[in-house]
Amino acid sequence: MQRFEKVMARRFFMMLITAVAGLFTVLTPGFLTAEQPVSAVKPFQIRTLTVCVIDADRQPLADVRIYQNHIFFAEAAEKHLLENSYHTTDARGIAVLEAKGKNYGLGLWVSKDKYCPLHAWWSPKYQTDGGQIPDEFTFQLERGTSIGGTIKDEQGQPITGVRVAVENLTSITPLAMFDNTPLQAGLRPEPRHWLAEEDDVVTDADGRWRLNNVPADDQLHFHPRVREAMPSAPELGLKLSHPDFQSDIRFGQLQRQQGITLESLRSQTAVIVMQRR
Repeated sequence: MQRFEKVMARRFFMMLITAVAGLFTVLTPGFLTAEQPVSAVKPFQIRTLTVCVIDADRQPLADVRIYQNHIFFAEAAEKHLLENSYHTTDARGIAVLEAKGKNYGLGLWVSKDKYCPLHAWWSPKYQTDGGQIPDEFTFQLERGTSIGGTIKDEQGQPITGVRVAVENLTSITPLAMFDNTPLQAGLRPEPRHWLAEEDDVVTDADGRWRLNNVPADDQLHFHPRVREAMPSAPELGLKLSHPDFQSDIRFGQLQRQQGITLESLRSQTAVIVMQRR
């Protein structure tokens, strides 16, 4: 258990310093701000990055949400600047983004209801090609599958308003865990770590919750080195929170204590019991 917690803590730290504003620890998009207004630091080059999003049949997907997190340097600047921005694809499945200055870390997170979310990032510190931001980049989103279940109290009564955060733990890579991982070209795109953050999924009046953007089972595989380091980690980690009940301190806590399996989440028969405070 302690080893699992240390691994997850390391994962969160690495994600913070490389470009995550949200995800790729518990930071949510929008929390990070530039050290000073970008408009006050000149000059810097501005280039465009055209993002295309298509479905499994290579048809364009409109109304796809894109969160951009960019860490960059202006000319002759000693401190980096950081900008967060949100974009949406048009009817052609296209969104045109700006990339400014000298890149230090560019992260893109794409998501759409009922589709598996993806992530791509470019970081010269951690990738051999991290400084080579392309003029165009395409995300191909696969249809998501569903998981779900019911949250009850100790008397068997459903609990309304439980917030259910969900992580895809199989998306953890050796780069995020081991200092001796060789530097290599970036793998883009990758599965997004966060499938649901705390405000995305909430139980209804019957205590039921459902999530429809989960990768299929054949896509939920741990890297061998990650599985070796976390032998008991579930593929999908849940974190439940409610002001009137004892919530999860860490991901998967109640889930593992009560033997909740991936199969029961898939069949949406999983029942998790929360104790009152």
